[in-house]
Amino acid sequence: MGLAIDLATAKTNKYASRESGDTVEFVERPTGGFSAVMVDGQGSGAAAKSLSLQLTSRAVGLLKDGVRDGVVARAVHDTLFAFRGGKVSATLDILSADLKTNDIVATRNAVNPLVVADGDEISSVQPEAGPVGLYHFTRPSVVRLPLKAGLMVVSYTDGIFGSGNRTRTGAFDVAGWLQAVKPVAATSLSVAQAILDEAVARDSGRPADDMAVIVLTVSEQAENPLVRTINMRIPLP
Repeated sequence: MGLAIDLATAKTNKYASRESGDTVEFVERPTGGFSAVMVDGQGSGAAAKSLSLQLTSRAVGLLKDGVRDGVVARAVHDTLFAFRGGKVSATLDILSADLKTNDIVATRNAVNPLVVADGDEISSVQPEAGPVGLYHFTRPSVVRLPLKAGLMVVSYTDGIFGSGNRTRTGAFDVAGWLQAVKPVAATSLSVAQAILDEAVARDSGRPADDMAVIVLTVSEQAENPLVRTINMRIPLP
């Protein structure tokens, strides 16, 4: 029996803001596998959106050329630092299913923990590297996990993590919340949507910041022929 990779995202913009500074892109890797790139540009609105689009475009182009994830993260940082002189920052997450090495690889310049669920065991991996763009020598942190059934990896921007701060309920402990709700055999999309819904609810229905979450799950499958699907739903204002 083979494996199936299920990759999904859910996102929303800050309340009363038309543009989201959080951008997520999916890309197929030339050496086999897929990557999700998520950038949270500093601030919110049109300027943050422009910044996150520029940086995701840079990352996606390099990934399509076969550049390794760690090098991609450094290049994104170098681009932002060179053009903004250390005055503008962004967080960067590259979540990859690398079929060449049979690993799940999370390459991050982030401020929020990465959530890893391996069967019933759910843990948070604290970031070791801060945002890109601020300091001359900035390297990403890398988490490498073996590709196997039952694995789920969740990454999210600070709008998710900080939800509830305005209502004084404290930062959103995504790992603890997942441990409580136990989404057994749930799809990546349903988990991503549930996390986003909970974050919005913690902000009383009015998100205090742009929010984005990526969920990657690995499961067993016996499908024949092998069919790949992509699903998108984009409500218009």
